[in-house]
Amino acid sequence: MRLHLVFIGKTAFPELDTGINRYLDRLRCHVPTQIHVLKAEKISPKGNEEAVKDKEAERILKLLGKTDHLIVWDQQGKNMDSITFAKFLDDLRSSGASEVWMVIGGPLGVSQKLLTRADFVFSLSQMTFPHDLARLMVMEQLYRAFTILKGEPYHK
Repeated sequence: MRLHLVFIGKTAFPELDTGINRYLDRLRCHVPTQIHVLKAEKISPKGNEEAVKDKEAERILKLLGKTDHLIVWDQQGKNMDSITFAKFLDDLRSSGASEVWMVIGGPLGVSQKLLTRADFVFSLSQMTFPHDLARLMVMEQLYRAFTILKGEPYHK
């Protein structure tokens, strides 16, 4: 299984980017992982936010193959604890999933087009977080999940 994480726009805080890269390096010891940073659409004061999210979604969907799995992180998604998330990833890997894409939207969130195409929609919390912080949290939870699966002490 290979993981692809899609981020919209560059991370605005260098310290968060440092943390993301730290977890990326650790995660790659467990599973091949790649981050794809897509340019964010311009958000104008009078602009149509749904149109912005749809344009971003179209670019994301062009990256995916027909049989690739898509996981979208969205506030309205399913909540789960770290152990359940680890089991989910293990089940996905055991099912033969080879390419798994995870999308964390930009400042406006994600398009309904992505939610419709998604195989799974997860939430980090009912609370709203900045998308940069959500990136770091997802990276940490991915690393935690794989250490749980390997029985490593990180989770304790």
